[in-house]
Amino acid sequence: MFRIRYKRWRRLILSVAAVLCVSYGAIAQNPRVAVDMELPLSAEQTAEATGLLPIFNRMKELAAHPSVEHQLELVSLQQQVLLRVTSASLQVDAATGQIAAEIGETRELENYLSGRRDSKVNKINLINLGVGGTLGTASSALGFTVHDNAAAVTGVLAGAATVALSLVGLKASRGETHELSVPSNMLSEVFSHPSDINNVYPPIVASFMNATAPEDMDGLSRQDRLIRSWVDVGRIPEPDSVAGQEKIDHLTSLPGQKIKQTIADLDDRQAMLYDLQVRLNFMKQDLAILLAAVPTLQNTQLIQQH
Repeated sequence: MFRIRYKRWRRLILSVAAVLCVSYGAIAQNPRVAVDMELPLSAEQTAEATGLLPIFNRMKELAAHPSVEHQLELVSLQQQVLLRVTSASLQVDAATGQIAAEIGETRELENYLSGRRDSKVNKINLINLGVGGTLGTASSALGFTVHDNAAAVTGVLAGAATVALSLVGLKASRGETHELSVPSNMLSEVFSHPSDINNVYPPIVASFMNATAPEDMDGLSRQDRLIRSWVDVGRIPEPDSVAGQEKIDHLTSLPGQKIKQTIADLDDRQAMLYDLQVRLNFMKQDLAILLAAVPTLQNTQLIQQH
């Protein structure tokens, strides 16, 4: 038994030693660096936000003058890039996951209120049809008799009842209001409203949203550009107006503030959270570009063999 274990350990040690010898030989030979480090402006901003820009600049220097002495440093920098990109990606995933959870709870309350609204409107329409049809038929029937006054009165009642029920149905179509009991509100940071620990973006995400996108001709930050787009499509009034502040208070409400939401508020909140989620996905794309731009070491002899 001991001899069998000894043989296994011996084979394992020899295998590891062979791998180390091959790796050292690959580094010791004339290295070649595959360089693709021209970053788009957006990815460069993300590199700056994540603290990767100095590392990339150093890697550019090493890639421009490849040598055996620089291999260990380049490998170390590659590992730093991988760790920071992975960390930043996980932080973005955490933020988008929280946004997705908030969207789900908001949609649940909206579906509940929409269901109650539709049920009430259908009942009112049915009553309107019954009352209006019955009184209208009675008025017409009385018109064939000598009771002209009764026919006229019945017709007036039919019209009045139809109008009254129509107004009631119009009011009911707006739906009920209800406080949204969601423990987080990811729109608070966008509108610079007070937030708690459940609503704070990771520093990397906050830096990305506060930066100006390279393609923005007006020089607005990504956060301000989002707000401007919501104003343009009618999601919110101008933020500086009284109506705008009232709308923002509804959109950034937290449990305990006793702010009741309408179906329209919930619909706008979902749409705006989706927009925010899309913007954060752009950061994920930049992180993928950064990872793809890391120079890789290739052995000249291996390249020539292929």
